[in-house]
Order: sequence, then structure tokens, then C-alpha cells
Amino acid sequence: MGEKQRPTYSHYAELNRCSQNGEYERALKVANKILGVSPDEILALHCKLICLIQLSKFDEAIALINRNPHYLKDILFEKAYCYYRANKPADALKILNKSEDELDLRCKELKAQILYRLEKYDEAAKMYHENIKSTNDDYEEERYTNLSAVMVFLNRNDTENQIDYLKDNTYELCYNKACILIAHENYTEAEKKLKQCEKLCREALEEDEAAEEEIDIELALIKYMR
Repeated sequence: MGEKQRPTYSHYAELNRCSQNGEYERALKVANKILGVSPDEILALHCKLICLIQLSKFDEAIALINRNPHYLKDILFEKAYCYYRANKPADALKILNKSEDELDLRCKELKAQILYRLEKYDEAAKMYHENIKSTNDDYEEERYTNLSAVMVFLNRNDTENQIDYLKDNTYELCYNKACILIAHENYTEAEKKLKQCEKLCREALEEDEAAEEEIDIELALIKYMR
């Protein structure tokens, strides 16, 4: 029998092109073609995993990871993310907690989301706080939004001194802050926040040149809350 054929440069060139263009179905087929003749090609395995994640085929991605534990290394985030998206948050949390290394930012933010999904609100809030303090990038507003969502479920005594910590410089953040105040029956302050929220919402929509009818629809919920 002749020697088994190895993947060629053209295979990898096509794999790279498809991946760069977001053609994940095509890239998956090419990766499978490579793995068909060389099952231990690490680059193809990694590419296949990313394609499966991009295509939301999380159960298949988990199976691929578990079949190739020696080749698919340094994929802590991807593994935990697949379990999380496959609606197995408890398993995802176990994966992150078993890591002996310091979690990177991606893993920490995923862990906070998992804790929130598992209704471990105190732990989730603590992790969101840590992530906000240790980062300075374009995702700060999103982190504050997530933190405010968690705080709605915390005990009033646990959040009373933290509410002022939350930012309220955008419509969404201000609205979330008002919801927390309502949840804790602080209606006077909630009323003030909703008025501020209405102003911020109108300003943002007018800046985007939204029609008055669209603005009225957006403001209707805020007015209803008041």
C-alpha cells in the first residue's frame, strides 16, 4: 500500500480563505477533508472547532473536544463556552473552576455570565465588579449593564451602598438603575432616574435622527414605568 496522502498547501490556503471570509460551512468541509487523510492535523482541528462554534453546533464542538484532548489544548474558553451555549452552565462552571492557571479576561467574563445563569447572583456581581475594575476598553458600558442586571436580584442590604457605583450616563444604564431602585422599593429615587432616562433616550434618538413617532414609542415604556 502506498503512503497516505498528506494535506497540501492548497488545502490550507483554501481553509484560510474561507475562514477569513466567514464562509464557515465551506471551511468546515475543507477541514474535514484535511482530517480525513490526516486526523491529527492540529491546525485543521482548531479550525474545525472554531467553525462549529461559529455555526452554533455546540454539541458537535463538545464531541470534537472530548475526542481530541491531547491535540486541542489551550482552549479553556472555547470548551467552557460550548458547554454554556449547549445549555450546560453547571458543566461550564466546573471546567473554569478546574483550571489551575489564572483565568484570562474572556474566561472571567464568561464565568460571570455563567454564575448569573445559575442564579448565583452574589458571585456574579463580585466577578462583574472585578472585571470592571481591572479593565479599560470599549466594553465598559456592557459590563455595567450586566452588573445592573445582576443587582436587581440581590438583597436590598447588599446593593444599597452599591447603587451609586453604577453608571447612568446612557439611556440603557439609567433605565437599569431605575429598575434596581424599583425592585428595592425606592420609588422616589426611581422616579428621578426615569425622568433622567426619558431625557437621555430622547437626546440619543434625536441625535440618530429618529422620527418623532419612533421616539414616542421608545418613551412610552419609560412613561408607563413612572
